[in-house]
This record gives sequence, C-alpha cells and structure tokens, in this order.
Amino acid sequence: MARIDRRSVIALAGLCAASVATALWLPPVAFADAASWNGDYAITFIVGPKGGTSVAAGQPEQQHTETYGLQSTCAVGKCTATITSGPPPSNPTVPQPVQFTWDGSAWTQASDFQWQCMMPDGSIQWNPAHAEVRYTPQADGSLAGTMHTEIFSGACQGTVDMNMTAERV
Repeated sequence: MARIDRRSVIALAGLCAASVATALWLPPVAFADAASWNGDYAITFIVGPKGGTSVAAGQPEQQHTETYGLQSTCAVGKCTATITSGPPPSNPTVPQPVQFTWDGSAWTQASDFQWQCMMPDGSIQWNPAHAEVRYTPQADGSLAGTMHTEIFSGACQGTVDMNMTAERV
C-alpha cells in the first residue's frame, strides 16, 4: 500500500483550489463580442417576394428602408439589443420598445400584435397575430433577417414570411 504524504495532499488541494479560482476569474471568451449590435442600421423590409399561406402574402407591398439606432447590453449571460431611435412602427399595436435577444447565432424577437388585414374594399380588418424575427450576422457586418408571422383569424388568417436586411450606416 502506498503511503500518502500529508504535504502532498495539502499541495494537491491548493493546486486544485488555485485552478478553480483562476477559472472563476477568467472573463467569458468572445461571448460579448459576438453579441454586439450597436449603432445606426438601415433596415430594409420586404427583400424579395413575400411567402406564406395568408392572402396577405400575395398582396402587393413595396420594399422600404428605415434607419434605426440600436444599443446592446450583456448581463448575467444574456445579451439584448434594443431599438433606441428611428420611426415609430406604422402599426400602433406592435409592442414597444422592440428588443432582440442573442441566442448564440442570431438576434431574435417575438411579439403578439394585431395584423392590419387589407380588405378588397380598402378597409382594414384587425386580426390577432404572432411574429418571430431573426437577424443573423453576416461576414460583411450586415445582418440577414427573416420575419415569420402567424395570423390567427379573419380574412388574412395564415402565415406571412418575408426577408429583411440590416446594414450599418
């Protein structure tokens, strides 16, 4: 049977404690850097044709670009980016402020609101909807976005999918 020296046990315990203390002291590597979305961005909506099962997916809508300011923060392992400036949404039922959460590969945001369903006579029907937005950083510094919306009832019931882009200005 091997004899264990008390000094060796104490030295080993000290080495383990030092390793744990060092590991706890080290900052997270590149997490905050990867999750930064700060500054002014030109967001272009309806890049390419819309898709989905709703009649709204086939209704004509023009591509348009708006500039928004974003500010991101990270705390307790969670990073968020908030729209801090720019035009208000054209739909007054969209919750404010718009805030995105970093999921490790993209900025995501989900919201419940009322869809503005354009009727054939030009009137608007308001229908409950849920949208999920995802902006994925690209190698050139831009972000590629998608929005998937589910409209739960009414004449526009179904889904609408559209692509977006966000480019630093």
